[in-house]
Amino acid sequence: MDVLPLALHGVLQEDFYKRGNKSKVNTVLANLDVEVSNSFSEFYNTYEGPFWEEHVPYELLDMVEEDRNIQFYTDILRKVHKFPKNYLVLSELSANMVLILNTLTDKVYCMNFEDEDEQLLNGELKASWPTFYAFLEDYFGC
Repeated sequence: MDVLPLALHGVLQEDFYKRGNKSKVNTVLANLDVEVSNSFSEFYNTYEGPFWEEHVPYELLDMVEEDRNIQFYTDILRKVHKFPKNYLVLSELSANMVLILNTLTDKVYCMNFEDEDEQLLNGELKASWPTFYAFLEDYFGC
């Protein structure tokens, strides 16, 4: 299996999606103290967001660009909600819902903060996507 969906390169072919400084991504991952899948790493080392697609109605954050990025929201999740370090926030909060990646399993969740946060932490919440790769396929419709 390829690390990224092949059709993704066609969807994100515009120059403004091309990552300029790849070392920033590795620095953020080191700061967050997580290991991620090859698909996640390759995606964010290749492409720069944020991204918006209608297939999955969330703004997919960038790792480092913009003030409100994956690191920003993940830090909030860790400090305010006491989440362990293996969870990364992939989107802004939208209608009390957020996209969360479990870096240990590579599963992606749509989670609300009304009761699903506890379910996620207890291992009871069903993943919305089995892998980050599958999430990318759905998100970008490829």
